[in-house]
Amino acid sequence: MYTNKLTKTIAIALCSVITLPVAAAPRLIGDVDLRPVKTSYSFFYADPNKVLLTTATVQTQLQERLIAAGLSTTPCLIPGDLNVNNLVCGSGAIRFGADFFSFNSITNIPKPNLPFTAADKDSGLDKVSIEFGVNGRSPAVNQPNETPRVVHIHFNKRIAQFGMVFDPYIVTDTPDPLEGRISDGIQFVVNGQSTPVRDLTQELRGNIPFVGVEDPHGFTDLTIISTGGGSIIGDQFTIVPLTNF
Repeated sequence: MYTNKLTKTIAIALCSVITLPVAAAPRLIGDVDLRPVKTSYSFFYADPNKVLLTTATVQTQLQERLIAAGLSTTPCLIPGDLNVNNLVCGSGAIRFGADFFSFNSITNIPKPNLPFTAADKDSGLDKVSIEFGVNGRSPAVNQPNETPRVVHIHFNKRIAQFGMVFDPYIVTDTPDPLEGRISDGIQFVVNGQSTPVRDLTQELRGNIPFVGVEDPHGFTDLTIISTGGGSIIGDQFTIVPLTNF
């Protein structure tokens, strides 16, 4: 009788092991793969010497202007317009590590044309600067993570999808559409597993692809690697919580 019980116990245990789900490898995604319930953040800086509004009012009114412009983007107010790190969006929804900085120089990523009002000119809301993220300081002094260039991100809840717009090129007036590439490709590391590299060498200067990663098991930490040792310049950081996947 004891032997029969032991045999049954072992059989049940083996069945349990066999039927456990295997953790799927994270996969690369594009914007068409994003689930509808998503939130996208973009960086904005409100200089207190120019914008005579409280942070809460700036947030609310910027959101209204973005919606009026037909953009489904949530403003992420950051504390400075250049070389600021440890950036946080959505009350901790996204926390960028110390290797990602605010960046106010021009990129190939277009800035939205927001419908500011006469009252916005009085309050200074129209002076809010639109920022980008980059994993390098300006000027290039004491750069972190020279090779490879990486960005670490932490989320306050399990995320199933993350993606962002990448600018693989510097802005230049050369007629050569392939001159000025700073990143060969983008790779993500999630749950200890790496995705294939999203090749950016075939992109033309001015193209700003949305590149993301998905893992149906969810993740709270993410590493982005720029292959070729080049910089990462990005905007429109989009998340889909696991609960909405």
